Amino acid sequence: MKLTRNERRVLKFLIENGRIQDAEIARELKITPQAVGKIRRKLEQAGAIKGYSASIDYEKIGINVLAIVLFKFRPGARKNLNEEDIAERMRGAHIINFYRVPEGDVTHIVTYGFRTLEELDNYFHVLQTERGHISDIRKLYILSSKSIRKNSDQELLKKVIDEVGHETLARPLPPKNG
Repeated sequence: MKLTRNERRVLKFLIENGRIQDAEIARELKITPQAVGKIRRKLEQAGAIKGYSASIDYEKIGINVLAIVLFKFRPGARKNLNEEDIAERMRGAHIINFYRVPEGDVTHIVTYGFRTLEELDNYFHVLQTERGHISDIRKLYILSSKSIRKNSDQELLKKVIDEVGHETLARPLPPKNG
């Protein structure tokens, strides 16, 4: 998607604060609030903005344990289940992120959040025994919510937005002569 200069600028403001008012963005960018509203609607309709959400401190609301799990779905399970079935089996209130991986030993990586180690233990016991044996846990990394050092994609998104429309930045530089 190609973005105009003002679209990029508005989007960067929204990345930092999705609740910012159009009038405040307009003041900063020296354009009209109507122009900001039009840009916001265009970005929403194009699907560049999928929604607005709050950034939550896990520990402050009681999520103290994180788990990163590497799964391998068994070959038989893959034949009988489509992607939606697999996603349904992996769905749950504890899931933070869910990724499919194109590798042989691991097929999915899932990030979970729990209040306690006991809650984590119970969840995986149920997952492995009562939900059926469609997958094997290859690795389970258990982390404290205190170990989070960065939980934001804002810098990456702003970098990419700055580069949109600047194709020379996306291509490798030609070799130097001499």
